[in-house]
Amino acid sequence: MAKSTSKKNPMEELEKQYWHVLLTKGKRPSSVYAFTEEIGMEEAEFYKHAASFDALESGYWDRLVEETIKVLHEDEDYANYPGDQKMLAFFFTFFVHSQKNRSRLVEFFPRPGCSKTLKPMRHRFVEFAKEIIEQGIEDGSIANRKKVSEKYPELLFEQFRSIIEFHRKDQSAEFQDTDALIEKSVRFSADMARSGTLDSAFDLGRFLMRRFTLPGS
Repeated sequence: MAKSTSKKNPMEELEKQYWHVLLTKGKRPSSVYAFTEEIGMEEAEFYKHAASFDALESGYWDRLVEETIKVLHEDEDYANYPGDQKMLAFFFTFFVHSQKNRSRLVEFFPRPGCSKTLKPMRHRFVEFAKEIIEQGIEDGSIANRKKVSEKYPELLFEQFRSIIEFHRKDQSAEFQDTDALIEKSVRFSADMARSGTLDSAFDLGRFLMRRFTLPGS
């Protein structure tokens, strides 16, 4: 039986033990009661920190984005980056950060259509993306298309999810194909927000076709 959660950092320990059970057994515990019995905790203690298993998982995905943004803001040079470089920095930093617990991303990141646990993560990313879009409109690197421009942050989140899905299956050395996809995707988005998207679309399309038609992709 696992030790009870530490009083020093109860939420962190609870989450750690939850993910341990999830990853070693390949599925959620049958109930909060069963889970707390297994880790030697009172059921009431669980509910002091989380309302449900959904809440535990949701908090982790949200925190990945939160901590990524925090790292970026701690970089003195980041504030002077143009919008596309800020988005590149976000994606690269996010995937480096997520490597600490890659199995969580690979095995249990919500599939498309199962976005209940991604709402806080989505909201945080969209707010971050809005700042980048507003900067781009202000400096002229993004065309202000009014209602279309308002959709950019949501479109960027869908792009983000697509890159995550690609990364989950990436078998290339040091995830070089994910890095390439990030660069091409961000360039395509930047071009789309300006003009002349055709070259970037073809470049991104050729890359995706090559990856998804390879044996075992």
